[in-house]
Amino acid sequence: MDKKSKILYRRSLSIVPGQPIKVADSVDAGGKPVSALCRAIATTLKAYIQAGHDLLNGPYDSVREIAPPYFRVPCYIYVICCPDGVLVRYDAAGSEQTKTRSADSPESFANLAPLLSEYLVHCPDDPVAYVPEQLGPSMAFGLRSEAQTTEFAKFYPIITVPKTSALEFPTPTPAEPLPCLAVNREIYVQLHGEIVPSHLPDGAITSSPEQFIAHSVISLPVGWQAIEIYPRLDENYWKPEYAATWAQIKLLSAIAQHNAIETGLRQLDGRGAARERYSKLFEEFEALLSGPEEPCHQFLKSHPELICPTFDTYWSKRAFGQNVSDFVFREPPNDYLLVEIEAPHRLLFRKDGHPREALAHAISQIRDWVSYIQDNRSQVEQDLGLAGISATPRALVVIGRSASLTEQNRRTLAAMQSEQPRLSILTYDDLLLRARTQLERLFGPFFVKGPNVKLYFFRAETVG
Repeated sequence: MDKKSKILYRRSLSIVPGQPIKVADSVDAGGKPVSALCRAIATTLKAYIQAGHDLLNGPYDSVREIAPPYFRVPCYIYVICCPDGVLVRYDAAGSEQTKTRSADSPESFANLAPLLSEYLVHCPDDPVAYVPEQLGPSMAFGLRSEAQTTEFAKFYPIITVPKTSALEFPTPTPAEPLPCLAVNREIYVQLHGEIVPSHLPDGAITSSPEQFIAHSVISLPVGWQAIEIYPRLDENYWKPEYAATWAQIKLLSAIAQHNAIETGLRQLDGRGAARERYSKLFEEFEALLSGPEEPCHQFLKSHPELICPTFDTYWSKRAFGQNVSDFVFREPPNDYLLVEIEAPHRLLFRKDGHPREALAHAISQIRDWVSYIQDNRSQVEQDLGLAGISATPRALVVIGRSASLTEQNRRTLAAMQSEQPRLSILTYDDLLLRARTQLERLFGPFFVKGPNVKLYFFRAETVG
């Protein structure tokens, strides 16, 4: 109501699930004015919301993402004072000018709460025996495959609010009145599960399965940004001059809650930083695979664990006579791996199934290195520092992409490697898959992801 006007107005509210409240045109109502309590609450909350906006546009800008939604976006404020409590609803105003509306209602907040919260909030006399109608927002769980998603469970979240007497609260202080309920449309959801291998052969023994917590913030499909319910305290509890302090305390509380949750999850998953690092490395490397050989070589030189995760030292560009290797890795105890890198765009086989020149050349290089080592083993150990190297060290050729290989090409590769048991031939895709598999055993899955969700992996201790 306009304070300067002597005419009293009544407005009708239209509540449609999933949409902000719509207010019909005002009509002359007559009767008594809005109570002093309603005016005090509305005035104080208006100052409170403005203080929150000011803080987010100033010193608290960096925590905007975790701030209550009514501080982040302009909101209408609806205050309804009932005989047994006070309901406050915040609705996004969009591009419209924000307003604060208040009214006294003879209805019990126990009756109004389900309607105004779109059947999320209830105030039953007996919460244990209470069975609400399934009219509110729902959450569904499903199994997703490439072809479809199959729903297997659905539930309707509700919040029950105890009836609280104003007599239970202390005398007014500068502290913000504590609500019986304060809920945002954005809620935390955590799911606990474990990842187990599929198609496991009979009798196979695996390590302890990776367990996980999927942590997400979801937005309920409701029309409001937040709902609050207060006991019916008198107007002395509501002071606009304290609103700025309340807003700052609210933001600090949001920061503390966010940090407590993040800290707990990160302590549970001590490998998270390493997993995130390697996940980004794989993405960066895959982006290079459409280009020439040298950038790939330099990337692998900077991140040699992608070739040999168990190395203790390695060399780049070591000369074996007239021929130079791309990499030499040493694994304990003095087990060496010689590596020849060819460009990822190279094709391995011709259409007739015979090896192309690039693959034949790479294998020939390996043979030349091994022959040189066999003929000059003492010199290799002393001059190149490859102490204890075998006369038949393991060797690896990395070349091409898996998409270029047919099943027959794969069989041909297997036959070629069987002729030289110490030789492995991998495409870049094979190399990435092998490195990812080995690193995931240490740090947990890299590529199990979901929209708007963070995954935290851990292994439970085995109980003997």
